[in-house]
Amino acid sequence: MLVNHVLSSEARSGIFDAIFAYFERFKPPGAELAVSTAPLAGADLHHFHRPHLETDLGDRAVVTVHHDPRDPDPWVLWDRFAPRYAEARHVVCLNSGQRRFLEERGLTRSSVIPHGYNADVLTPKEAGVEDGPITLGVISKFYERRVKGEALLMEIARRLHPDSFRWLLVGENRLVAAEALTQLGYEVRLFDHLPYRLFGRLYHEMDFLLVCSTFEGGPANIPEALGTATPVISTRVGFAPDLVEDEESGLLLSGDPDRDAKRIWRLADVDDPLRATLAAGARRAREETPTWREVVTRHFELYEALLGGTR
Repeated sequence: MLVNHVLSSEARSGIFDAIFAYFERFKPPGAELAVSTAPLAGADLHHFHRPHLETDLGDRAVVTVHHDPRDPDPWVLWDRFAPRYAEARHVVCLNSGQRRFLEERGLTRSSVIPHGYNADVLTPKEAGVEDGPITLGVISKFYERRVKGEALLMEIARRLHPDSFRWLLVGENRLVAAEALTQLGYEVRLFDHLPYRLFGRLYHEMDFLLVCSTFEGGPANIPEALGTATPVISTRVGFAPDLVEDEESGLLLSGDPDRDAKRIWRLADVDDPLRATLAAGARRAREETPTWREVVTRHFELYEALLGGTR
């Protein structure tokens, strides 16, 4: 079986490079992979990752929905993708929200295969939340259109207190947020860039991952956090409703800063059982969160099913 991952553009993507590396590492015996800008004529299947840049996917196409189809950004408007999704043999969704969106529009040839976590780098914590200020971790690049929820993050921060919380920020252009949090009196650690081999230690140093995004296909940091048994506090975007059970392995936020900050405040109370509940729930969630090996295996099972055992 030769599977051709098609990028449809010369634009480089670190995320895609990492995904393809996992596919190469965990592919089954006898499988071959090729990554190209344009479809290769001899491939058994073409797996498109930027299908909106194509005019015709052909009859051997699989596509992945990497973004939130509700996102109003012009680059990912639904109308740009819908014709390509309709002609694909199968659509891989990262989360059930994407799949529901497609099904509501008559596109039913789909399945959900989320991102996974790297079990070599991301190992489980040995203990739950320790005494002292709660460390809230934010792992995301800053975007000018504020899609990562910077406004909600700051509104929540204004309702918490530096005596009880501190921040760990990782991502490009996060200096503005770091300075704003510092002005509010918080202790802040900032890493503009961190080698991936250190991400296991990163998650171990935070008590909770905080995701404030308004639109997400993922984000990849949710399965990563759960892979280390780190509870997740997130808006109801992307992976969150599928992987995080509210008040069991994390908190699912409403987007209302008053209500959300009130719920997060509970975590600072050492006598509130919620802290221990979320720590234990995150350890259980780790067992149900797929590794990248499992994600690649599920893709190749899909490829085999689509090919019907023939080439």
